[in-house]
Amino acid sequence: MKERKRCLARAVACVALACGFSGVMAQTNAAPIAQTVAEWNRLPFVFDDANAAQRYDSEQLYKKVLLQGVKLDSQGNIYVTTARWGGTDVPATLSKLVRKDGNWVLQPYPSAAMNKVGDPHALQSVLGFEIDRNDVMWILDQGHIAGAPSTQGAEKLVLWDIKHNREIQRHDFTDAETDKKCSFLNDVAVDNDSGFAYITDSGILCDPLHGGLIVYDQKHNTARRILDQTVFTNDEAGFTFRIDNQQVLPKTPMRTGADGIALSGDKRTLYWTNLSGHALYSIDTALLRDFHSTPTTLQTAIKRVATLPSNTDGMTANRHGQIYMTALEHNGLMRFDEKTGRISTVISDPDMVWPDTLAWGPDGDLYFVTGHLNLWVANEMDFDHPSVPNFRIWKIKADGPSYTAK
Repeated sequence: MKERKRCLARAVACVALACGFSGVMAQTNAAPIAQTVAEWNRLPFVFDDANAAQRYDSEQLYKKVLLQGVKLDSQGNIYVTTARWGGTDVPATLSKLVRKDGNWVLQPYPSAAMNKVGDPHALQSVLGFEIDRNDVMWILDQGHIAGAPSTQGAEKLVLWDIKHNREIQRHDFTDAETDKKCSFLNDVAVDNDSGFAYITDSGILCDPLHGGLIVYDQKHNTARRILDQTVFTNDEAGFTFRIDNQQVLPKTPMRTGADGIALSGDKRTLYWTNLSGHALYSIDTALLRDFHSTPTTLQTAIKRVATLPSNTDGMTANRHGQIYMTALEHNGLMRFDEKTGRISTVISDPDMVWPDTLAWGPDGDLYFVTGHLNLWVANEMDFDHPSVPNFRIWKIKADGPSYTAK
């Protein structure tokens, strides 16, 4: 019966690709072939301590660990994040994929010490991150572990030089920039040309939500919180969504504010979405870089450029005016054309459940993670014999930028 349902789902996906989702999303070219880069039912780590490794398996601590983010450096090395939503037993929150006995495993990065729980100088819970064209990793630390309030210095942005294996800068967020109880630092978009970065704060740890955006100035190592608790950064009222024809958290619908974020290829426009909503927003980055821009000026400058056929989690852009977004409600990826406003299907597959982060590889391929978060939050994830692997990294051929043009 399961296989029959999966075959039916694949047939429906093929029809969707040919016709466009619900008549809203168009498909003009053949869908790219998705390759599986890595997959796991449960996430394996490299442990320095044999006792810790044994405990990870015997106490089934792997059930607390989820795969969220993926990024690649200029050499094609793959890095992933596993935010500590499940508690202190998550071995590392940032890792590099390495081979062990022919399989991909997660090696704490930059080191085990830099992933130490309880040390605010170390990485506590990383979800979003980026690797820029200079091989500098911009690491966004949520600070919170299992939703508990963060300690001083835990919520931060750390810039790590991959080539020289050293930290080159960090910014500890002040109370004016993040709320140590409510903030949920989600993702970051980096502009090497101007030295600015843009961060989404989903604000999910309080009710009402405390969503917002944060603008970071690398040159002066300063930040500014904007659009705090506005309709542009909080959840859409009454919004619910379904994955695989099941409502996500039906009793208490998932509510999440500002989430996916991306810079246009020319860096002049910032795009973002709220996970709990269908709106795609944009604003001129010149206004954001001016820390004297008033809240009223910023709000009136925001454009609702599209109503999306699916909510989205991860976003990225190429140099040709196209914004790629994950499509949670349609198990795949969609694309927004800046010039025409057209939204089209990139790929859809019933195995692509909860597509999360997007990343460009050095060869221009587009990588993304699927992690079945809907099953984990409903306590329904099978870590032993799932019908498809719980966690996957995929890649597809896409019209992406060369690495040096990011």
